[in-house]
Amino acid sequence: MFGYFVLKFPRSMLKFLFVSVLLTVSASLQAAAAPDFTITDTEGTVRQLYADFVNQGKVVVLEIFFTTCPPCATHAPFWQNLYQTAKAQYPGQVEFLMLSDKSADNNAVVAQYKAGKGLTMPAAGSDGGSLAAVQPYKNSQFGPFYGTPTFLIITPGSGEVIFNVMGNSPAATMDSIALKIAQLLLPACRIWTYPGDTLQEYGLKVQVPGGGAAFNYQVTGGEFSLEQFDGLPPVSYYEVTPSKTNDPLNGVSTFDLLQINKHILGIELFPAPWQLVAADANNSGTITTFDIVELRKLILGVYDSLPNAPSWVFAPPLDSISALECPEFFAIKKGDVNGNADAGNFRAGEDRTEQLWPLLLENKLLAAGQVYSMPVQTCRKGQFQGLQMAFQFDPAELELLAVSSAVLPDFTEANWHLSNGRLTVSWSSEKAAQAPADGELLRFRVLALRHSGPAQALVPEAAPLRTEVYDASGKVYRGGWLAAARSKAARLVQNPAREQVMLWLEDQALLNARIQLVNMQGLVMYEHPVGAAPDGQVLVIRPEGLAAGWYAVCAQGQILGKLLWLD
Repeated sequence: MFGYFVLKFPRSMLKFLFVSVLLTVSASLQAAAAPDFTITDTEGTVRQLYADFVNQGKVVVLEIFFTTCPPCATHAPFWQNLYQTAKAQYPGQVEFLMLSDKSADNNAVVAQYKAGKGLTMPAAGSDGGSLAAVQPYKNSQFGPFYGTPTFLIITPGSGEVIFNVMGNSPAATMDSIALKIAQLLLPACRIWTYPGDTLQEYGLKVQVPGGGAAFNYQVTGGEFSLEQFDGLPPVSYYEVTPSKTNDPLNGVSTFDLLQINKHILGIELFPAPWQLVAADANNSGTITTFDIVELRKLILGVYDSLPNAPSWVFAPPLDSISALECPEFFAIKKGDVNGNADAGNFRAGEDRTEQLWPLLLENKLLAAGQVYSMPVQTCRKGQFQGLQMAFQFDPAELELLAVSSAVLPDFTEANWHLSNGRLTVSWSSEKAAQAPADGELLRFRVLALRHSGPAQALVPEAAPLRTEVYDASGKVYRGGWLAAARSKAARLVQNPAREQVMLWLEDQALLNARIQLVNMQGLVMYEHPVGAAPDGQVLVIRPEGLAAGWYAVCAQGQILGKLLWLD
């Protein structure tokens, strides 16, 4: 089951540890770092605290003991069992050391003690340097020293000391040590998207079970730990609910509508359960055409957000969670069935494809009181099943009367929306449309409210609704607007032109580029040879036999301008 959920986190869960009510943990957390030491253990191995352990990212657990200490002997089997468990669970990340604080305990005596108790961790006696190593922990520098055994933990990287970790029994002491090791070594918790990204910013509601106090926190940077949250009371479990409501259009496009429609028709079913959740835009528990209607309203800007669903929903972990694991959340963006939502800070206008579908917009000089038709054309041939685009205009300059299409099947008023100087278009169909001979896809009928100069009356919008075209094979193309391009790479010196085309090259990379003239049917009618030497920054092209008409001037996948060629 997917959707909203609440997970209960044990207070003892890794990364969430404060003070367990199940364990009596007496640990004085000091900011001071452990003094470095060098010892020679009972095996004759020289070991340095920082060089061999702390600087290598390892947790060091020290036991201060002596060989005739009765409580030390009582703790010994629990200590050995924890050592074996920790080494297996965190290979290469943890080491236990035993250091005697008595002069009589030389390395030979300590080795005999280890053998008798079945202990296998490194240990050192007085002749191995143990007395100097333990002295800072016996002089109250890190807290009161109550005798042996004393267990302390040294933090990897920083060397900070967690002093005198103990419980009310040997087993409880080992549990306390195990939890602190896990707390130091396990990665911080995070929320994943199903494509495998980490959600960067979201809210967490942390509540005491049974209707107790609730605390709201904002996570930034993707990782979280309840340790970092202030004000939480020490209880055994918390109920944690994630939330994210911003960026409703993030990852949602008309391409998603095509995919949802294919699922409804049985043409291409969603293989993953999370896609079913994403497609259910109205939270009805089913996927129907109404979900497409709701998402199209979001794309067109009729809705600022989906009325019956938040921007993101969350699924519980798919695997069981033990008390020593960080739980996994999974985030699903409503409407995003192909999983391309940005899990970080959404940047509107990012391209989702490098492939270009050239589009032409016929803007005109406007005379007040006149009605004009402005066609949207393409200079690329092919079949397509969807498109989306948006335009900005000055409502004081023109009034949009209608949007129509003679080639897009089932194109109606439901496929476009007008609001406060913004026109949005979203069309998709299981029926593929073929680009016509004249290249016209859409036609805008407008009334000029006042005279207009040469500036564009309709300006294609880069964000938040990107211009995209989807072909019959399922590819996503970025719309390249000829009228809006006015490329900085080059500009036409003469337009209209006859006999020759003169291009002023601003981008030196175009000096050796292939320049193409593409007609309104998307056919390349002329290619300028690669490497033809320009006259300074001016490139002169003489396309002999070129028929009169409109041409897109293209190079390196970008439209440099729109040329009117005369006989």
